[in-house]
Amino acid sequence: MDIQSYIESGILERYCLGELSAQEMQSVELYCRTHPEIEKEITVVKQALQNYSATMAMAPPPGLQNKIWDTIANLEKEKELDLNDLPEISRFSDHRKWLGLVKPFIPLDLQEDRIIKLLRQSEKIIQMLVVSRTDFDSEVHVHEQESFIILDGECECTVGEDIFRLQAGGYTEIPLHTPHDVRIISPYVVAILQRVAV
Repeated sequence: MDIQSYIESGILERYCLGELSAQEMQSVELYCRTHPEIEKEITVVKQALQNYSATMAMAPPPGLQNKIWDTIANLEKEKELDLNDLPEISRFSDHRKWLGLVKPFIPLDLQEDRIIKLLRQSEKIIQMLVVSRTDFDSEVHVHEQESFIILDGECECTVGEDIFRLQAGGYTEIPLHTPHDVRIISPYVVAILQRVAV
């Protein structure tokens, strides 16, 4: 066996990265026991990978951990939705649970062009049930992060230069300072609209 060729083949790097099959791993480990220079090279490769990882590591943005914990807490609240203690909506929200919660507020025979029911309001957050047969004109928010989740129906959203469709379960966040409008495609749309102060 040509030890140097084996070392230069890249198999030891793949071994250290866990990319080999079980049989290939066993083969490398057998060679380690019989060829100390292979074992030494594996130590060098592992150290190089650790150094590379430390060099390339990036600290998460400030507040990310709190955002993750908040998302988990909101998803826990969603398991048993309560009008008196509503979670914030997010892209992970279950639109079916929200639709079940607000169904009593949706008229069976919608006569008005738009119904808005306030569900939650504090200094930080406003959440509303919106049932609309009419489009929403362009607007821009500078102090509130707006997001919404579609519970029923379909709409076309224009956010800045992007145009996309949302249907039941679709969620979007509107970036600050970005013009946006919504065109109703189905006979009506049912949504939860959320604005969070920033």
